[in-house]
Amino acid sequence: MGRYFGTDGFRGEANVDLTADHAYQVGRFLGWYYGETKRRSGDTTPVRVVIGKDTRRSSYMFEYALASGLVASGADAYLLHVTTTPSVSFVARTDGFDCGIMISASHNPFHDNGIKLINRHGEKMEQEVIDKIEAYLDSKENLPYATGADIGRVIDYAS
Repeated sequence: MGRYFGTDGFRGEANVDLTADHAYQVGRFLGWYYGETKRRSGDTTPVRVVIGKDTRRSSYMFEYALASGLVASGADAYLLHVTTTPSVSFVARTDGFDCGIMISASHNPFHDNGIKLINRHGEKMEQEVIDKIEAYLDSKENLPYATGADIGRVIDYAS
């Protein structure tokens, strides 16, 4: 386990252990990382990330912080809004997303929350990527911002 991400995501008390800034930075890194991965393979399409959340009050804050970070890095954030983790996994896998994010702390107390990362196959994000996110969170690295037409979009993806 790393400093931030445990066996089932980044969890903790909202705005104590897990802050809106953490969520923004996770979004910034994922948008940049998947964008770089696509560019290196010759793919110029925008990164697509699907986000779901549970009904905790802090989930709304984390949803918009993650989306802001993604969009600032040039990714498109697709919001499923209130849904389940299996639905985010399913949509990430079947609708061609680069990855998915579920905001939930499952059975933990109401004041806690979490960010669970899901790969394009609908499974837990690869540890290699999680390790890179953790290194970024601890660094002073400044990722480039998207500008002009490269700025991402937020899309309401709820049915």
